[in-house]
Amino acid sequence: MSGLWNFFIRAVGTAVALWAVTELIAGVSIYGATQEERLVAFLGSAALIVALNMTVRPVLRLIGLPLTILTLGFFALIINAAVFLFAGSLSSSLGLGLFVADFRSAFWGSIVMGLVNWLLGPLTGMLRARR
Repeated sequence: MSGLWNFFIRAVGTAVALWAVTELIAGVSIYGATQEERLVAFLGSAALIVALNMTVRPVLRLIGLPLTILTLGFFALIINAAVFLFAGSLSSSLGLGLFVADFRSAFWGSIVMGLVNWLLGPLTGMLRARR
């Protein structure tokens, strides 16, 4: 049960970060006619991003480890952007409402998302530890 709680807390934190990304980055947007549809789109897209970060990103980081070492960590940003772009594409295919225009938007969006998640880390960490 605590694994599901941790996933939920991460998804809510990621939804907040995704909201910040849609406000700050021009090429990233969430579609929905009503506030409720937008909220569902934020939470659904955030859950998708968390799931991809738990499954796909570790494999890509392992495969890209030599390039990450060679570029002194810069390639990790490329991997994060690629996962974010893939999440946008998959979200559009599933009808969740997340749209990522191009790689540049995904790159800057993943940086903003990482910064917001970093800022929310102490709060979400306390909530995850309570379970």
